[in-house]
Amino acid sequence: MVDPELLKNLIPLHNLTAGNLERLAKRVQVEELPTGRVIFNEGDTDDDAVYLLEGGVELSSHETTMKRVVQGGTEEASYALASTRPRPLTAKTTTKTKILRIDNRKLDRAVVLDEMTSTVSTIWGAAGNEFGGGTVWLAQMLGNKIFSMLPSEKIAPLMLKMQPVSVKSGHIVFKQGDPGDYYYVVKKGRFNVSHKEKDGKVKILKELGPGSVFGEQSLISGDTRNASIVAMGAGTLMRLSKADFEELLKKPLLRYVDNREARKMVKGGAGLLDVRASHEYKTGALKGSQNFPIDQLRDKANELELRRRYVLCCKTGVQSEVAAFLLRQRGFEVFVLKGGLQAIPRKG
Repeated sequence: MVDPELLKNLIPLHNLTAGNLERLAKRVQVEELPTGRVIFNEGDTDDDAVYLLEGGVELSSHETTMKRVVQGGTEEASYALASTRPRPLTAKTTTKTKILRIDNRKLDRAVVLDEMTSTVSTIWGAAGNEFGGGTVWLAQMLGNKIFSMLPSEKIAPLMLKMQPVSVKSGHIVFKQGDPGDYYYVVKKGRFNVSHKEKDGKVKILKELGPGSVFGEQSLISGDTRNASIVAMGAGTLMRLSKADFEELLKKPLLRYVDNREARKMVKGGAGLLDVRASHEYKTGALKGSQNFPIDQLRDKANELELRRRYVLCCKTGVQSEVAAFLLRQRGFEVFVLKGGLQAIPRKG
């Protein structure tokens, strides 16, 4: 982990809150380079922001004989080197040098996350809400991929609709078989997720901590809860009603395609995933589809290519909506076949 103090003098990182600065520091590394090493070349189109921490870097261009040297610790070094694209200059070390290389997407995300945290905190304060405990959990929540894909203008309305719920150790948030009513975010504390098997044995599936989200599956599918959630100690949850979840999360995030659009996408290289149970899939499926049953999706998601687009299908489209939400939480670009397989016209 990089010392957060190193980031405080870099622009635009100097404006980040201490918590967000520390989170970014865990995601970047300092590189030590020898004299004469080329950091990047004129014309490069990489997507990194490069900051000079120690040593010297010569900036030059083939269009002029003039060169200039930037020294670590100066005001000029607080800005990323030759930051426009394509790179207007070549950067070469003049001494042993330390640099910080940050993917611009991580940099932008850190800045946006910080702005959202401040905005939501201000709005809550203006609305008279006093939740206490700082905004660390909020930054953790907004760092979740499902929220990072949500349009920024949707964040504040969503947060204002959330209700705080304090719980004691052993409190059952909901039981397996209960109807779906709320979507939850863990603000404080730890929670166990368990499932009762057919033989009556209870299996602990995982543990949830601050920033974790749960409860979306039954809200989308209309089915009862498929697991139980129990507080391991005192804690606080933020919850969003089913109607608000539908309006503020599901609608903005789920995308649909009809049969013709789906065929075009698959022909162009998109994957086609059938999320029905395996016995249903065997009774008849679309050519070229892969079977990823929805109850196995969490475990099998790592078999998918993160940079590839996917079209999801099932009988009616409902299971595909649940699967799409689960995969979007993991950063996948997915589309739901509208109306499901039953909406596809049958030949003959």
